[in-house]
Amino acid sequence: MSIGERLRIARTTRGLTQEALANLVQTPLTQGAIAHIEGGRSESSRHIVWIAAALHVRAEWLVTGKGEMFEEPWPWPSISRSAVGELPSHVQEDIGDYIQLKLNKYARKEDETGPDA
Repeated sequence: MSIGERLRIARTTRGLTQEALANLVQTPLTQGAIAHIEGGRSESSRHIVWIAAALHVRAEWLVTGKGEMFEEPWPWPSISRSAVGELPSHVQEDIGDYIQLKLNKYARKEDETGPDA
């Protein structure tokens, strides 16, 4: 499968026209440029990272077809990924420990009461 085919699949999966995608990309890009990639007339684009971000797909998948198509969903929409990424590593570890603690507690509770309780 070509980059153009993957781009078309990702774009249509998101329910976007070529023009709508061009408008979502955070750098100047035209509908024609997207059409060139999808049509196989251009096998690369300096905008590919921006295109992938606008489509919420992994750039590596879009370029090579390797790995999963979609980014992992972020479970906390009111908290930005970048804000968490900028925290000191020891704070990130504390957050991870807290999440693990909650997961363990939930698993024990489910074991005691059953999954339907």
